[in-house]
Amino acid sequence: MGVSTSFFEVHTWTMHLREELKISKALEPGHEVALALLLTREYVARLQDEYVFGPTKLSDQQYNLLRILKGGPKDGYLIKDLRCRMIYRFADVPRLVNRLALQKLVTRTPCPHDKRGSMVKITDKGIALEAKVHEKLDALIARVDRCLNAAEREQLLMLLERLRDDYRELLA
Repeated sequence: MGVSTSFFEVHTWTMHLREELKISKALEPGHEVALALLLTREYVARLQDEYVFGPTKLSDQQYNLLRILKGGPKDGYLIKDLRCRMIYRFADVPRLVNRLALQKLVTRTPCPHDKRGSMVKITDKGIALEAKVHEKLDALIARVDRCLNAAEREQLLMLLERLRDDYRELLA
C-alpha cells in the first residue's frame, strides 16, 4: 500500500494551536509549548500508524525493536539491554519480543552467559519486513522534514534537546 500523494501536498494555511484545540483563553507559555509538543507528536503518530505501520500490522514499538535488532550485534541483544535503546522507555520488551517471535520476525534463545536472560536476534523475515517499513517511513519523514530549512531544522533539534535535557533531570 503506497502513501497517498494527495495527502502530502503542501498546504499554505496554518492554524494556531488555540484555534485548533478550540481554546478561547490565553495559555501560559509553558502550557502552550507542552500542548504544541503533544499535538505534533499525535500528528506524527497518526501519520505513522495510518501510512507506515498500519498496513504491516506492526506497532511503532515493534518496529523500533526490529530496527534496533537489525543494527545490533550479530549475536543479538539481551532483552534487558533492549529497553534502554527503545524510544518508548516503558515498553514491555519481553511482551514485544514474544509477539515478534510468534510472527517469526525474531528468535529468542537462552543466554549462555546469563541463565536468567534471553538473547533476541532478528530473523531474515524480520529483516525483510523492517526494510519494507523503513522505505515507507523514509517517505513519510521526508514529507515531515520538507517544511523546514536546514537552519530551522537545526534550531528545532537544539530546542528539543534542551527540553529533553531538562526533562531527564526531572526523571532522574
